[in-house]
Amino acid sequence: MNDDKDRFLLDRRYAATFENLDDSVLAQLASALEGDLKDGFARIVGLPDGAYDDVATLGAHVRDGIAKRRVAHDAGVVLAEPCTQWSIEQLGDSSENPTLEELNALLPQAIEKFGIEAVRLMVIQYSRSLKGFRQLVASDDRFTPVGVAPVAVVLEKDEAEQAAKREARKARKAAEKAARAKQQGTRR
Repeated sequence: MNDDKDRFLLDRRYAATFENLDDSVLAQLASALEGDLKDGFARIVGLPDGAYDDVATLGAHVRDGIAKRRVAHDAGVVLAEPCTQWSIEQLGDSSENPTLEELNALLPQAIEKFGIEAVRLMVIQYSRSLKGFRQLVASDDRFTPVGVAPVAVVLEKDEAEQAAKREARKARKAAEKAARAKQQGTRR
């Protein structure tokens, strides 16, 4: 259940991030992919043949594919992959669980090399699993989840009505139990 919750939260974060990206940024991130990543990304989001050739429409194709196929999570992971791999190399042995201090030292270079959007996608990817990234999200406004927060609705229940429902349920169960007992008594 915890994995489902984590996946759901990451999906929401990715979706909100993509909603706030311009098509030109999506095109830039997709164009920066190379080799198998580029081909795999095209399959994930269902890019039409030749989509990479027209940068002016690439971002719109990416956005459309992410929405239609509901692949925000997968698209976010792939688009961040060049940044992620570079960061892993830079962090070395610390890459398995980097500290907040190590991440803060790495981020300026990562942002300069890949752009804030790619770094943000990488941070989202690890924000649920690694302590340093969780701390980063909590302490750095650039990486806090974006988008509209879900509205929390508090249900107000009438206690008298709830009590009446409980009593009706008890009475129904008692009647069913009595009927079963009577039925089993006549079968013998």
